[in-house]
Amino acid sequence: MSLNVAFFEPPPQQAEGGLERAIEMLDDYFEPRDVQVRRRATASEVWSRPPDLVHFHGLWQLDHAWASWLCRRLDVPYIVSPHGMLEPWAWAQKKWKKRPYYATVERFHLQGADCVLATSEQEASNLQAFVSETQLQSIPLAITDDVGPAYSEAREALGWPDDERVLLYLSRVHPKKGLHMLLEALVDLPSSATENTRLVVVGPGPVDYLDRLKSYCQRHQEQLPQVKWEGPVWGNEKWSYLQGADLMCLPTHSENFGIVVLETLQVGTPVLTTDTTPWSFVDTWEAGYVVSPQVDEIREALGDFYASFNWCCGRRQELAKKTRDHFELPVLGRRYCKLYKSIPN
Repeated sequence: MSLNVAFFEPPPQQAEGGLERAIEMLDDYFEPRDVQVRRRATASEVWSRPPDLVHFHGLWQLDHAWASWLCRRLDVPYIVSPHGMLEPWAWAQKKWKKRPYYATVERFHLQGADCVLATSEQEASNLQAFVSETQLQSIPLAITDDVGPAYSEAREALGWPDDERVLLYLSRVHPKKGLHMLLEALVDLPSSATENTRLVVVGPGPVDYLDRLKSYCQRHQEQLPQVKWEGPVWGNEKWSYLQGADLMCLPTHSENFGIVVLETLQVGTPVLTTDTTPWSFVDTWEAGYVVSPQVDEIREALGDFYASFNWCCGRRQELAKKTRDHFELPVLGRRYCKLYKSIPN
């Protein structure tokens, strides 16, 4: 018997990036199966054609709160995926605006859910401050593209010399993501350590913040390696950057999942990230560095990378395989199916 699921999503400009890919991932998985997904549902559709289940993606949307009120009234079960929007760093931003809205609107939306779905155990733990532990479940996001290691080919395509170490930052250029700390850490390293290094920055960002970072780089150009600002790179073009990098750096203050880390691991490239992400096993896998989002710890990890980190193409293949085994869409898609069908109607 087919299960009809309505997806409520933020406006496209707010879903851009990891959230959009997470939603598309689920839609792609369910399309040939006995779960029928209705994308970008509306409250009026819940009223006129109640689905079997509603899945809300993201928070802080008034139409979502209105639709969940209808769900409770019509006995339509629903799931809420906050997608990191209640992580400690995010919750601390614009508190004057969020806390009154949460108290009067959002808490009823969350606490009325049959399930609040986290993308990591770390996020689930943080969500215990907002909802009952019995409501919480956790399913990570999945690999969605059939892309693997291609180190030499990617570097040739990008024109990166064989003898150059490439540090890659690929994400939104936003204070939350910590690029400023990466730059400060590189400034603190001896110039001899960063010889033949290029830092490649890929991603969009607010003009004023980008200008501040570029100005910082100009003032410290003697201490910094070459910094290449690529701007946003969309779609399949990003894979060459991930494949050809020697180390992908995401020194973020907060990340409920960090899909770019998953994409980096799936092509076998090591990662430097922080303990505010759910990627603590990067250390266990010996696939890079997990540090606190502090300049001194980032600097220490980079120093170790330059001094002793050795990563051959064989290790890239091993890391890519291990990542596929844990995060392939068929594996995780089955967990979503099981969850959807377990919610009582």
